[in-house]
Amino acid sequence: SGGSGGGATKPAFQASSLWMAGAGAQGVLHSYRTSWQGSFSFEQVNGKEMLTSMFLEPGYFPVDVLEFTPGDKTRQTYRMGGGFATELDGDFLVLGGKASYSASNYAKRKDIRHTTYGMSLRVEPTVTFKMYDKAGMSIAYIFRKRTESIDAEQVGAATDQSYYAFLDKGLRYGTYQVWDGDGLHLDEAGVGVFPVKEYAHGVGYILEVPEFSSGIEALWKRGYVGEKGYDWFRYPGSELKLFMERKWTRQNLRLEMMLQDDQLEEAVLDKVSAGGVTTPEVYGYNAVSDRIWGSVDLTYGVRFAQGHLKRLQAVLHGGFWTEKSYLMYPFTDRNDRYNASATLVAAFAFGRVDVGLRVNGGIGRWKEQGLQGGTDEVLTKPYRLQFDWDRKMEYFSTSKLGTGLTLAYHLKAVPGASIQAEGTWLHGFGIVLLPGADRWSTTLKIGYDF
Repeated sequence: SGGSGGGATKPAFQASSLWMAGAGAQGVLHSYRTSWQGSFSFEQVNGKEMLTSMFLEPGYFPVDVLEFTPGDKTRQTYRMGGGFATELDGDFLVLGGKASYSASNYAKRKDIRHTTYGMSLRVEPTVTFKMYDKAGMSIAYIFRKRTESIDAEQVGAATDQSYYAFLDKGLRYGTYQVWDGDGLHLDEAGVGVFPVKEYAHGVGYILEVPEFSSGIEALWKRGYVGEKGYDWFRYPGSELKLFMERKWTRQNLRLEMMLQDDQLEEAVLDKVSAGGVTTPEVYGYNAVSDRIWGSVDLTYGVRFAQGHLKRLQAVLHGGFWTEKSYLMYPFTDRNDRYNASATLVAAFAFGRVDVGLRVNGGIGRWKEQGLQGGTDEVLTKPYRLQFDWDRKMEYFSTSKLGTGLTLAYHLKAVPGASIQAEGTWLHGFGIVLLPGADRWSTTLKIGYDF
């Protein structure tokens, strides 16, 4: 696959223009009483005029590190996955499991330059009990680990005072100073990088009966920012997901719900020197921010046996976010956000040509409490990167309308081979702070089914 994209209706951390290339393979093998599956993929993305977040997935962790020098960035991502299922005990019991792993590196070669390394691992051993034909229940244990580390540096003749960075501790409140200052932890003695690691354990359950299935997944996670005793932050959290699906001969209706939360705490940390050796000492943790967010998705699909129209699918989505900041006592702030969107997808077949059409639109709203709690005795307010926050809220809340077209051609001369081209366009309404109102992308894929 390969493609490009650009446009100005985007979060600040996205590229003004980009190109990408990738390749992947996946397969399934059925043997006696056992089935196997596996996959591998690689993708490289080069982006122009990129700045702000140094993380691979901005917003996933409750902290963020921002820089403000536009430059080119390159990201490479490797993904591997696999699983198996084997029948035991007269087809009544099925043992299985699946695992997925990804590794990424994200580099910027303009001061302040950085290289971000990320890893994600998820493992799910599963046991399934077959109750009768086409019915059963599955129970899984889930382990997940995610890590990212930011290695920042400055090269060149510029002074140390030339480049600034910002450590976001929630709602864009945080520390803004020279990039190698102690308050940012990007270049601190004893650590040298900005590391984040997260561990999660949980359970999953799925029930399947003819024409109906449902499931639930619950995870409890704990994250840390720092290493070698320098645990600057920690954050506990949880995730809950569930779904229900009803199937008919050519129709299906699926409901999905998700709820997540985490609480960021900052360490009260001191460096203690004794005998020429300096060690960190953590005296406790202060609550800095917390957030909770969730979503509801309702999907209806129908397939057609005759005619050129093969499938229609409609998706309704609703989401909410609530974030609170207590960075500097006695000041507090709170932000509530809501969004809704609708997507309609139609798939057609004309001989060897498949056509896909998509139309989507969305709206968002947000409300902020504003900084409260100050007194005459406490006049120093927590610092906020206000312009970046306002731009983020505009991108979230502006009404958007998008469309996409996909064309796939199945080669007659090479059975199993296909060529697919896709184009998308997005328009935002009422843009004030963002540099433009449109965003587009194009993708070309060549595939072969053995």
